[in-house]
Amino acid sequence: MLNRRILRVKAMQALYSYFTAQESLKDVVRERLESQFYPDPAKDDFAESDKFTARRKTAARLFTENLQHRSVTEETEEDVKDAAERSIEAYHTELRKEQRNIRNVMINDIADIHKLYFKLVALPLEFAHQEKLEKDKKEKAHIHKESAWRWHFIQNPVIDALTKHEPFTKGLIDLKISWDEDADQIRTWYKDILKADPVLIEYQTKEQPTDDEHKEAILHLFKKIIFKNESINEFLSESDLRWTENKAVLKSLVVKTFQDYEKDLDPSYEMKEVITNKEDDMEFFEVLFDETLKKSKEWDDLIVKKVKNWDISRVALMDRIILKMALTEMMQFHSIPVKVTINEFIEISKLYSTPKSKQFVNGILDVLANELTSDGVIRKSGRGLIDNK
Repeated sequence: MLNRRILRVKAMQALYSYFTAQESLKDVVRERLESQFYPDPAKDDFAESDKFTARRKTAARLFTENLQHRSVTEETEEDVKDAAERSIEAYHTELRKEQRNIRNVMINDIADIHKLYFKLVALPLEFAHQEKLEKDKKEKAHIHKESAWRWHFIQNPVIDALTKHEPFTKGLIDLKISWDEDADQIRTWYKDILKADPVLIEYQTKEQPTDDEHKEAILHLFKKIIFKNESINEFLSESDLRWTENKAVLKSLVVKTFQDYEKDLDPSYEMKEVITNKEDDMEFFEVLFDETLKKSKEWDDLIVKKVKNWDISRVALMDRIILKMALTEMMQFHSIPVKVTINEFIEISKLYSTPKSKQFVNGILDVLANELTSDGVIRKSGRGLIDNK
């Protein structure tokens, strides 16, 4: 169910986090290195400050110039050289940790979509619970005033069947999902949003809704309220930092779950899978991230040859990442047509990079794809040969 575009987007976001962390880490380690070569007021002569400045600049330069080589061969003061090499090693150690952390977050993000899917599906149960609390409260208070709101959520067969669907109830337990901490929020949504919605008011005023009307009320709840109401979306975006890109996928999963509900089927529900081809899709996801990092320098060298009169560092970071990912996908996944890869990353560039990125990405990828295919570097097979002749 989770299409590969969102996997590409999540890998791209992880790579962006990595490359920005990489630059920050360079600065942090370099500053730490430089701090070793400031004069100590307790024992050093400030008249020699020029000497300290020179040593400090040398250490910083050695660190920067030898990050890739990982050792210093230049003849210089031994303590300056040793300090630079220790800093280079510290940088690579910390960067490896950062890479592992970012990769884990990227993979866990898919699990978080699955968890949020179950939590959203559970919302009608929460609203039915709020409705029952309100009804019981009025009855206990002996308020017999006739209400246009007829408490249909309590008796809604779509909600009732969900409470009896074992894969759903087991999922709530296994994933430790609950709205208990957000009870006040649920109450506010129920009173201020649901009870003011014209479609739900009409549904609640019916004497005896049909099965189809019960189902349509739940679909309306999600399609027109949960995924569209500003305050609800603001709350969900605070709960899920990736809500903006996850929203479309979650809406599709949730709505399809209730659309496919059939009272006479056994079971009447089918919980949707976030990833339908889990093994293949997760392999695609992880290889895209890992290989883009592994071949980052190689891809930079390819790209810079096609960017006339530009230093690679002047190309927007997001554009560089998009280009590198596209090259990785073209090389690594033989069954994906080149045109599919190019079109996917053009679409991603429209959403996540600069206004001119679409033309830039398209132009560079088109040239590189043609050259690498002609040279036999990009090799496609099976479905990958479609539109690739």
